[in-house]
Amino acid sequence: MRRTFVGRLASPNLPLVLVAFVALVALSCSTRQESPSAPAPTPVIASGVAAKEIVAPAPAPTVKLVGRFDRSDPATARFAWSGSTIVGRFKGTGIRARLRDDGKNLFQVIVDGEPKQVMKTDHTKEVYSLAEGLPDGVHEVAIYKRTEAKVGEVAFLGFEPQGSMLPPPPLAERRMEVIGDSITAGYGNEGPGAVCTFNPAEENHYTTYGAVAARALNAENVTVAWSGKTIGEMTELYERTLPARPESAWDFKAWTPQLVVMNIGTNNFATYDPGETRYVRIYTNLFDRVRKAYPQALIVCLLGPMLTDVYPPGKQNLTLARKYMKAAMAKVKASGETNFEYIDLGEQNHANGLGCGFHPSVKTHKLMADRVVTVAKERLGW
Repeated sequence: MRRTFVGRLASPNLPLVLVAFVALVALSCSTRQESPSAPAPTPVIASGVAAKEIVAPAPAPTVKLVGRFDRSDPATARFAWSGSTIVGRFKGTGIRARLRDDGKNLFQVIVDGEPKQVMKTDHTKEVYSLAEGLPDGVHEVAIYKRTEAKVGEVAFLGFEPQGSMLPPPPLAERRMEVIGDSITAGYGNEGPGAVCTFNPAEENHYTTYGAVAARALNAENVTVAWSGKTIGEMTELYERTLPARPESAWDFKAWTPQLVVMNIGTNNFATYDPGETRYVRIYTNLFDRVRKAYPQALIVCLLGPMLTDVYPPGKQNLTLARKYMKAAMAKVKASGETNFEYIDLGEQNHANGLGCGFHPSVKTHKLMADRVVTVAKERLGW
């Protein structure tokens, strides 16, 4: 049996260990109404699932979970982080998903490798049609969480195919993790301009630099990002499967990336100068936590692209951040660390467009992704 494991800025200046999983497969029914009987259980292959034990051997898995999923209730898989993905293969003409959403999230539905509909979920509904009227044959479907953790937790209850589930797609050998804040989450990247505020419909993690880079590198990606969080706050949330639950501890042995990208620290300059000594201490604390979790991973430390010396006037935040990051990198290097890279992304070019709250546009995210891809190819041979 195969094993697989796959698993977090708001405006700084403005405001997936193998486990058995129950995937619910529907009895023959219309795509427009729920099955009157309880569906038969089918197994799932889980990427980065936090589970304490395997009660019994599972048959061949049929669903892959990519991201940090909580399995404390064996009937569900709860998740919250941006980019959490559920992948399945089936033979038939259509498929539905059962989801319980505590908030109002949005998902990118991907069918046979192509982005299709954007699916909105909320607490008023549980069954969602993903695809209908497909040619009768083998298809792959994925639902990808576009919105970030603060929008709400979601419970996956299973796929319901118009046909039968098949073994999941091949597992990616390459794995990357991205740690950040609203930039990494994709805050406002599809917004109309700089002055709009947070709107889940305008946040699309699928088009962020981490997601774009992962697809370009044929890597599975786990994102740990929450808008508005500082380095210290993300250090705490980094330990969790479900970030809003302090008791939800992540098992770092569940999944190991070869590449980790840290893009965190912009919010530390949101209200005041954090000071070089404090900034270096908290940044290297998080770096050391990542290194402890993943001893062999290449860690790429990014700076930018939202900080500027122009706003707030007189604060010189970009200049200070560059100084502090260089000091942090010097401390990392002095510790004997060699498996890391520092990239100063520079200040974003407003001519490339701006997302809400002066966040990076989709075009800027693509430019950022290019930098990550270059380093991964040079350092890892990807």
